[in-house]
Amino acid sequence: MAMMMIKNHVRSISLPSRSHPSTAAIEESIDKLLITMNTTMTSSESVYSGLAGLEDLYDCTEDFLKMSSTQSVLSFNDEKKKKIKGEFMEEMLDGSLRLMDICNVSRYLMVETHEHVLGLQSCVRRKKDVDVDVSGYVGFRKNMKKEVKKLLISLKNINVGLVMRAHVRGQDSDFHLLAVIHAMRRVVSMTGSVLKSFLEFLSGRQNGNDLKIKLALVLMNKQLDHDKVVKNELENLDSAICGDSISLEDLHMKLEKVEVWIGRFENSLEGLFRGLIRTRASLLNIISQ
Repeated sequence: MAMMMIKNHVRSISLPSRSHPSTAAIEESIDKLLITMNTTMTSSESVYSGLAGLEDLYDCTEDFLKMSSTQSVLSFNDEKKKKIKGEFMEEMLDGSLRLMDICNVSRYLMVETHEHVLGLQSCVRRKKDVDVDVSGYVGFRKNMKKEVKKLLISLKNINVGLVMRAHVRGQDSDFHLLAVIHAMRRVVSMTGSVLKSFLEFLSGRQNGNDLKIKLALVLMNKQLDHDKVVKNELENLDSAICGDSISLEDLHMKLEKVEVWIGRFENSLEGLFRGLIRTRASLLNIISQ
């Protein structure tokens, strides 16, 4: 059963009406990131802020899962709640594995993007071998769109918020458990939302064949019409490639700007991946106790 849109933050399940003291820090970290997510994430800066926020969130999540109170409430000592805890842990472990896979593929996309941007920079400097470099870049952008589409589908198929039993709801003795479950589900939902925005950032909107032709013309100093609305640095680069009489110097500057942001994205995705690994390890440690 696939979750509905991640951005809805699992509104369909019953949630605690107040925060538990043990979840206060992680809830605060999530709320801060949510403020960032409420802005329109179309620029490199805003997408980067979301990814950087996830790094902080997973640092907080690691501390949260190491708390004795969290480990105690998720332990399998209570036979009455053993089933729901087991199903919840399975849900979290499956979600973390899927998120790790999406994050890992995103990292490789950034590495490849970096390589192609460097190739284009070299092409601009040399002013030769245009067709080879242009073909490689355009082909990569086309494949990136296909890969991003698959990753977005994978995000939609992350199961979260499915484990909730009527006998658990509304019981004061289970409030701490409900608060922990809610907090961890919010972590998964927020991670999905940020990654969704990042992947949409990567997708772009240019036609591959037109882009190849127009890039070649720009590199040969030919004039082109330009009526595209620039949304972020990658789209800005694509738009510049089919822009109105852009100079090689201006194109080189745009490539440098994209290179800077790619480096930042790579670092943030690396930090997120490590955070996901630590979270999964902490969950497995709780299960093994």
